[in-house]
Formats: sequence, structure tokens, C-alpha cells
Amino acid sequence: MIGSNVPTHPFRGRLATLFQYAEELGCECAQTYITLSRRWNVPSLSSEEISSFKSTWLKSNVKEVIAHVPLIVNLASPVDLTWQRSRDRLSVELSRVNDLGIHFLVLHAGYYGDSSRKAGIERVIGGLNNGLKNVSNSTAKILLETMAGQGTAVGFRFEEIAYILDRVEKKEFLDVCFDTCHVFASGYDIRGYDGYEEVLKKFDATIGLDRIKVIHLNDSKAELGSRIDRHTAIGEGKMGLQVFHAFVREPRFQDTPIVLELPSKEKELVQQRLALLRKMQTNSYPISEPKDVRSQSTLDKVFPHVR
Repeated sequence: MIGSNVPTHPFRGRLATLFQYAEELGCECAQTYITLSRRWNVPSLSSEEISSFKSTWLKSNVKEVIAHVPLIVNLASPVDLTWQRSRDRLSVELSRVNDLGIHFLVLHAGYYGDSSRKAGIERVIGGLNNGLKNVSNSTAKILLETMAGQGTAVGFRFEEIAYILDRVEKKEFLDVCFDTCHVFASGYDIRGYDGYEEVLKKFDATIGLDRIKVIHLNDSKAELGSRIDRHTAIGEGKMGLQVFHAFVREPRFQDTPIVLELPSKEKELVQQRLALLRKMQTNSYPISEPKDVRSQSTLDKVFPHVR
């Protein structure tokens, strides 16, 4: 199922507005923040807001909603106050997605700052264990996102994610969000059909493809292995088109939410790229890799009639 990140208004009694935006884009799935992204304080949701969210969802064509933990949360932080706030916020986010009936909660593990990578990873494990200690019947899963490796980010190598997943006590509540831009920028050459197969084999051997519950389908402005996190629209970056064609045609990901992450203000661009992916879904033949896939005219030649 294909969709996009969408805006919403979590503290104005308008959380359910995400469905209107998603419907306008024709999304089968939608990703959003369910709390304000730059504040630690999270007021509770009223029963009316929860009811409105659920009833609006039932009337929509959106099959899955994915919540993204705000980036202020940093479970790898060496600063005790930040780490404590982060683990507490994670617990709040997990409680909220359960209240709303959302199944997936995407998390950036965080940045270890002036400590060490090993110390940062151990802090992440401790934060996850703390956030999950009182969880016994959650219908939601926390998804560790594959990272680009910018700065002191934790989770840019598959082995790091595997290590964290293996050492968290309540393993049944954790899985993975696979971000194509981040994986490429971190050094895995996923370009082309062969690159796609090779990288997925590495992931499967290290973590397991069955652990991928959400896919962020993003092109990269930055070069392979740059460890620079710079998303761009499919066809406007360094990754070509074949890898994206492979993902949307992959039988193993047929029921996996695939999310475009573009600025919500660029609504026309989002609509165009969603249409491109739907066209790719219907094309069972390998495509040639254009020399320049940034222009609409080139995209039209590869997939005619995409608007």
C-alpha cells in the first residue's frame, strides 16, 4: 500500500484532519506526528478526540496510519535529563498509538553526542527497555528506522539495529522501518535491480526481511556513503528509478505501508510522485535507467501518462 506523510493538528482537537489530506492525495496509508513535534509536554487526548479519530478513520480509504516519534526524542543522548525525557515521551507516544488504534510507531534511535557509539547504543537499549517495561498487551510496535549515519546517529548499519533488537527484553514489540535514502547515504548501494537484491539479502541475513513493517521510499540528494540525510523526490536524486520500481513490485512488501516523505506544502509534487509509483506498480517489465530522471519529460518517457 502506498501513501505519504501528511500534516495534522494534534493539540487543536483536529487530529483526524490527517484523513482529509490523505484522501485528497489518494493515500492508502499515511504517516504523521500525533503530538506536537517540538514540545516535551504532551496534554492527554480527550475521549471525544479519540472517538473522532477512530470514526473518521473508519470512513476513509486509509488502511494504515503510521505515527512518527518527534525528533526531540533522543534515546542515545549522554545527557541524563534528555534521556529521561526521551524515554518518558516514548512511553507516552506508545500509549497514545494504542489509544488511537495505530499499529506502527517509527523511531529514530538518536545521537550519542560527545559519548561513544557503544555507550549510545547501550543507552538506546536501556531507553527502550524502560519504555516497554509496563507494556504487556500493546497492539502497536516501535519501528527502529534505518539511519543515514549523519553525525553521531545510532542505527546506520544493519548490525547496529540487529544488536539493539536482539538485546531489548520485550522483542515482540520492536521491528524496523526501512528508509531507502538513509540506507543509500549510509553506504549500501541499493541502486538498480541488482543493488536492490544485494542489499535486501544483506538485510535479510543480518536482521530478517520479515522485520520490515514500514518502508520510507525516498530518493537521496547526497551521494552513496556520504552519511548525509537529505531526502528528495523520487527521480530527482542519486538513486535512479529501478530501485523504486523494485520496491513497489516486491511481492514480499505487498501489504507493507510504503510512505513518501516530502514537504506537505509541495502537494502537487507529492501527488505526481504517488501517481508515478502507482504506474510502476502496474508495470511488470524491467525499466531502463534514464540518464536524467529529474525532469517530468524524462519521467513521461519511462512511464507515459503519469500526472
